Amino acid sequence: MVGEVNKIIYNMLVSGRGVYLPEIGTLYIERQAARKISADRLLSPRNVVTFRSGEQAPSLVSEIIKVSGCSEEQAADIYNRWRGKTCEGGNIIIGGVGALNHKSFVMEQGFASAINPKGVKTIIIRRRSNKWLYALCAVCVVIALGFCAYIMMGEQLNLTPAKQSVAPAVVEQVAITDTATEVADSTAVTTAEGATESAAANAESAQTAQNEVKSSAEYEYYVVMGIFSTEENASRAVAQAESRIKDLSCKVLPFKDKYMVTLYGSDKIADCNAFANSYRDIYADLWVYKKK
Repeated sequence: MVGEVNKIIYNMLVSGRGVYLPEIGTLYIERQAARKISADRLLSPRNVVTFRSGEQAPSLVSEIIKVSGCSEEQAADIYNRWRGKTCEGGNIIIGGVGALNHKSFVMEQGFASAINPKGVKTIIIRRRSNKWLYALCAVCVVIALGFCAYIMMGEQLNLTPAKQSVAPAVVEQVAITDTATEVADSTAVTTAEGATESAAANAESAQTAQNEVKSSAEYEYYVVMGIFSTEENASRAVAQAESRIKDLSCKVLPFKDKYMVTLYGSDKIADCNAFANSYRDIYADLWVYKKK
């Protein structure tokens, strides 16, 4: 009987109608917009089950009558017996859907996947870098200086004496000028190409150094999923978390003689609290650890 009522609730929620639980309140699916959970992360839009007091959806008793064809009195008795068997310590456990604790509803993973077929993603905000612009400016400056040097050298080599009476001397001066011009031209091009390659190499080296520093960064606070007695169990937990939530930065930290699995790290405790609150419908026991 409990399983059949749970299936009725499941179908009412998935169909988008919502369900009213008499003397408890209404459960319905709500579409949440993307929201910022930290300085560099966004939580993608997703569907969640929301609870509200009052009757704002079709009654579960009416749906039992419709599905089973029983009387209203029999449907009310079925509902009361289902409620008595699913209520545990103030919580109402709806198999295949989730658990209602007062006014907070936590979905089961299977139901969350059913109403979010494309999954829940964490969007990483990548800040734009102006380093390429600085490198381009440096290259332009080097080319301009090389071009100016080329013109100045050409002007100096083109200077000739005011009086030239011997024809062979004139021919020789022209030849020298042409040769110097070619040398200056070649020097300018070589200087520009060398400066371009040097600037590009410096930009690439700076980007590599920045990535290495970022990858080895340690944070003051971490969002903890669990603590495991063996490294193998910790690795298995990391793989499971990354399959449920995309774009995670999981980390395994030593904790006494055990292994701590973290899902997110930041130097700000507010960012860690926001991250933990955003994913408690998937991992209800997330907590924030301050690294000593």
